[in-house]
Amino acid sequence: MLHSLRSHRRPLITLVLVGALALVLLLAVPGARPVQTLTRTGHDFTYYDDANHTNVVGYRYYCIGYSGGWGLITGYSEIGDFPCN
Repeated sequence: MLHSLRSHRRPLITLVLVGALALVLLLAVPGARPVQTLTRTGHDFTYYDDANHTNVVGYRYYCIGYSGGWGLITGYSEIGDFPCN
């Protein structure tokens, strides 16, 4: 059993190192992910009652240190830029 573990140690370490390097490169490349997925800061969300965006039922904005809004948060929304100062 110990011999089997030793024979798999080098490929396992190599696999872990390659995975860590890939993760670092993915996070370091600008534009690899949209900014909206990184943070809500500087964005506002308008929430609707249905998929057709018929009626506005809520609104939220997010900035560093403060946020606000009113109404309901639903699964139907539009994201926009919010001018944080």
